[in-house]
Amino acid sequence: MLGDMRFALFGLLVSVSIAQAPRNVVLILADDMGLASLHAEHPGSGLPTPNLDRLASEGMSFTDAHSGSAVCSPTRYGLLTGRYSWRTKLKAGIVNKWGPPLIAEGRLTIADLGGSAGLRTACIGKWHLGWLWPKKGGGTTHKSSEIDYTQPLGGGPLEAGFEHYFGDDVPNWPPYIWIEDDRALSIPSETMPADSANGVSTGPMTPGWSLEAVLPELTRRSVRYIRDRARARERFFLYFPMTSPHTPISPSEAFRGQSGVSAYGDFLLETDWSVGQVLRALDQYGLAEDTLVIFVTDNGTSPKADFSGLSAAGVDLRGIWRGHKADVWEGGHRVPFLVRWPGKVKPGSRCDQPVGLTDVMATVADALRVKLPVGVGEDSRSLLGILRGGVQEPLPDGLVQHSSRGKFALRVGSWKLCFCPGSGGWSTPRGPAQAKKLGLPEVQLYDLSVDPGEQSNLALEQPDRVQAMTELLRKVVDAAPNDGDGWWSQLPWER
Repeated sequence: MLGDMRFALFGLLVSVSIAQAPRNVVLILADDMGLASLHAEHPGSGLPTPNLDRLASEGMSFTDAHSGSAVCSPTRYGLLTGRYSWRTKLKAGIVNKWGPPLIAEGRLTIADLGGSAGLRTACIGKWHLGWLWPKKGGGTTHKSSEIDYTQPLGGGPLEAGFEHYFGDDVPNWPPYIWIEDDRALSIPSETMPADSANGVSTGPMTPGWSLEAVLPELTRRSVRYIRDRARARERFFLYFPMTSPHTPISPSEAFRGQSGVSAYGDFLLETDWSVGQVLRALDQYGLAEDTLVIFVTDNGTSPKADFSGLSAAGVDLRGIWRGHKADVWEGGHRVPFLVRWPGKVKPGSRCDQPVGLTDVMATVADALRVKLPVGVGEDSRSLLGILRGGVQEPLPDGLVQHSSRGKFALRVGSWKLCFCPGSGGWSTPRGPAQAKKLGLPEVQLYDLSVDPGEQSNLALEQPDRVQAMTELLRKVVDAAPNDGDGWWSQLPWER
């Protein structure tokens, strides 16, 4: 059914003048970068992000925005499909090395929206949503030694609605090769040595592979794509999922030492530079005025940034938020969300309502005048009214957050209920055993309007609110199909 819907979507443009829609859409997704990394939102950070600050000054900044998960693959799934990843078989963690595609065959994506509106579509960068790896002799495999790199790689961006792909899949995982469309550009005949300190796993590598060259090459490819579409006078949708500042922390030679703080600081500066190159290309080819630009990140900052080392150098990339990547606390998923659309979005505007990256799909559909079919983007809410300066009426309550260990949190206005006693991720306390030793309640209730740092758990004082929010979470879960066995046993009302 969904396969038929993908092709049927091309006839779903509503009868509104195309002139009201953006000519192009550029969606940039940075990797492991919390809200406090953006200098415009946290001037005391000590690291400049002039290009991202420019984007914020020329558009709207959502200051209470959240990734769909506190780790990578689930957020990418939600961004591209408009639905929470926990509705799939992935209930916790990420897509593993050599894992199969997470996006189901025929599932409509934001790339399909672009195509239905007449835009050329491309994904350039990190995929990390799984592939159908071709097996020597036929079929597919999840074993590295069995992969036939001379055959097409299935289940990737092309089968998720994109016309073109270029990237290295995951920067710190094998295979260390470039993939273009559905083909490996080389045979990985060497082996990358492991570097656990920098998050690099050993595995097949193309000769001469350079970790430092990845971000610059992806940036060049993105700029080239914009140039080529401009010269051909073609409208386009570009999804640029960056590989930074995720591990491996590998700034290129031009940025080494530029922050005066650390390699991570240098890499963050290079991340900002990369965004600036895309903005510069839009300016250079006369496309900026007709392009909707969205910048988001997939989760909060990773502890690989070395917070204590940064702090010793006077740099703070966490701000007031508790926790970091992987956690259900705000540091795990409160992320930058910047939108620029000249003539439509007021420069320097801000929105403090809770929003999620799953909302990007419905927002882009609304902007492109595409009607989402029933059963598509079930967890996505259009933010177009807010972006165009409408009254910021409260969005429907029930924004869900999710940790690396599959623990839930729910936002209702300023209230947040965490369905676990600790971080649900990497910060201490992590699991039930640690929490039990500390005598912590099973759930955490915070009023972020007065306690943004999540220090005062009000769950025992407000049992009625806890019960009401628990019931609301169940309604959200029940509102759309959920795949997988043992699902209900993971939820708080089934304990």
